[in-house]
Amino acid sequence: MKKIVKVIIMMVTVFSILFSNERDPREQNLTYLIGEKVDNFEVASLDGKKIIKLEELKGKKVFLNFTTTWCPDCIKEKEILGAEYIQNYKDSNVEFIVVFGPYKSDNKEKVEEYMKKNGYTFIPYYDTEDKSLYTQFGVINIPTTFLINEEGVLEDVNVESGYKHMKMFK
Repeated sequence: MKKIVKVIIMMVTVFSILFSNERDPREQNLTYLIGEKVDNFEVASLDGKKIIKLEELKGKKVFLNFTTTWCPDCIKEKEILGAEYIQNYKDSNVEFIVVFGPYKSDNKEKVEEYMKKNGYTFIPYYDTEDKSLYTQFGVINIPTTFLINEEGVLEDVNVESGYKHMKMFK
């Protein structure tokens, strides 16, 4: 009887681990956790012509994605986003803020070349030289995507596995 109880307990433990909705532990290192209000931020487009402030986006969802031109997961993610953005989201109530930055070997020229080469139509944004936006959000792994709701509260987050795993995109 004791062996049966042990086997049942072990099976329940294994199934609960395999089928739980537990979040990625790397999310615990981020500045904002799901359900928390996000502080205002400002970021400029790559060409400097457009500046976005979170406080001005009330009433819109905000897709905030930290990315690079060199990371394999980022490249795959942008291949999907590039087509989907045009087809599904260009005129939606979601503000797409795809942030490149001086992360490792990236610079503005490399990002411009990357955007042209791939024919992406979403507006690329660029973090400051001191990586202030990257630092504000506590980003460690790339790509990392934050979905901020219409009230400025973090609704969902994804670290490295691609935004397609987020609730809004399932």
